[in-house]
This record gives sequence, C-alpha cells and structure tokens, in this order.
Amino acid sequence: MNVIELLRLKQLRFQVASQLVLKEWKPEDLSKPKCPKCHSLGFLTPHQSQDNRVCYCIRCNYYFKEIIATHSCKCAVPGDDKVCCGCPYFQQFMELVDQRLVELKQLSVAELQDLLSLKPLP
Repeated sequence: MNVIELLRLKQLRFQVASQLVLKEWKPEDLSKPKCPKCHSLGFLTPHQSQDNRVCYCIRCNYYFKEIIATHSCKCAVPGDDKVCCGCPYFQQFMELVDQRLVELKQLSVAELQDLLSLKPLP
C-alpha cells in the first residue's frame, strides 16, 4: 500500500469513526458542578450564600467550592466552529472518536465504505 492509499484509508477510518460517534453523541452538561475528587455530580448545600456556594458530594463525602461553567457550546456537530479546538465538548468528542478508530483499525477499505454507506451523516 503506497502513501496516498494509506492516507485515504486513515481519512476513511476517521470519517466512519466520527459518524458512528455522532450517532450516539450526547455531550456532558458542563453547567452542573462535578466533584474534583471522584468526578461525580455534587449537590449544593442550601446554607451558603449566593457568592460562596459550596457543593457536597454524596459519593465520597467531599465538600468543594462550586465552579461556574465558563464555556457554553452551541455546536450540533463538534468541530464545526473555529473555536472548537479548546472546547471541552470537542475534546470529549475526539476521545470517543479515538476509541472508535482503535475498533475500526482491522477493517478493510471495502468494509469501511460499507459502514459509511449504511450510516449517513445527520
């Protein structure tokens, strides 16, 4: 396989992996606080003032200061906008695509094209 064929195979594999991930894509809600210790959702303690909100994690019994989300994403498809590179949603999406690429590594060009024709882009 020459370099051009190898590049086309990698592009096709990436296209199929992206398409498969997009079918199941449900971005994580970044507006809810997450425990920095165990990464589960925290619950706000009602006795704190609006300026200094504290969360309590029921999973690991850890108190932490609420971190207000500084990023909001309106992309239907991650990577469509110029600012997607630094977006947590895009990073999450690319991690899932990487996982799919590993799964698709053994497939031939014909098998990848069959998958591509079965799953049209939204």
